[in-house]
Amino acid sequence: MTELPYHDFRNPDDARSAKIRALFAYWQSLHRDGRPGARTSFDPTRVPLLLSSLLLGDITADPFRVFFRLVGTRVADFSRLDFSGYYLDALDYKGRDSIEWLDCYRRLHTTGIGLVGFNRVTWEDDQPMEYEFAILPLARDGDPYGSFVAIEDYDTIERAAIPDLPAVTLFQRTRDDRGD
Repeated sequence: MTELPYHDFRNPDDARSAKIRALFAYWQSLHRDGRPGARTSFDPTRVPLLLSSLLLGDITADPFRVFFRLVGTRVADFSRLDFSGYYLDALDYKGRDSIEWLDCYRRLHTTGIGLVGFNRVTWEDDQPMEYEFAILPLARDGDPYGSFVAIEDYDTIERAAIPDLPAVTLFQRTRDDRGD
């Protein structure tokens, strides 16, 4: 069996990144009765140093889809696409990212346990670059894991190399691709 590039995120020491540990601590402070806090209780201004690295979104169970409400500026810069307002299935990141993001969100929604891991970005003959990420569940509309906050920490990647990374792109867009 192949080891996954991510694992359960149960305590701050599961992450290497100080930014990810800081988000985890704030997320834990929102818990009520041992369950994740509501999406509406998450106040991004309480973690101002993390804002540019955050993603906020929703998960629907049937059909299973992931919607990105907010993508931080560093994430958009790194992806070379601001995918705020798009569903995950509208994004083409295959061949670039080592992570199968849909599997991560399914696991998060099924178990209600956050994930932390490393994504390796590769392209052509260049050396891959790796960054740490985390995805944490939030409650929404009666679904205890129907929303999420995620973070991607690119601090280990040389900023000058980002323009050379392959871009995340959109598949052919239809009117239903957006969460309007």
